[in-house]
Amino acid sequence: MEKTFKLEIYASDHEFFVGDACSLVFPAIDGEFGVLPDHQPTITALVDGELRFKLPDGTTKYAAVSEGFVEIINNKVLILADTVERPEDIDAKRAEYAKMMSEEKLRQHQSIMEYYQTQTALRRAVTRLKVAQRNDNKYNQ
Repeated sequence: MEKTFKLEIYASDHEFFVGDACSLVFPAIDGEFGVLPDHQPTITALVDGELRFKLPDGTTKYAAVSEGFVEIINNKVLILADTVERPEDIDAKRAEYAKMMSEEKLRQHQSIMEYYQTQTALRRAVTRLKVAQRNDNKYNQ
């Protein structure tokens, strides 16, 4: 049997997953961050992107996550994010529309703050579209 660690993933408004995992990859400030059992203690920032984790039965689960943080300690990983969405919960048409609107807004003259907000909206829309395409790998909890 493969070694595992405890994984807890929470969105600001609900519990997303609590159970054992064999591996985890999540988006961090410096790029993708991988976790295996017995990882060294770490605390890092979570950014918008795709999260994926492998369960002991061999299935891989995917989610779109937004900003938050990750704590790794004593073979346990805790993820707290503003939002966490399963592929089947994402409205692809709405995400495509948000992407299109963000791209259009980036072409317009904006303040620095508006520019960064628009970039964040675009990243989130692109991530949601990417994860929504994984709907073939249904998340069965």
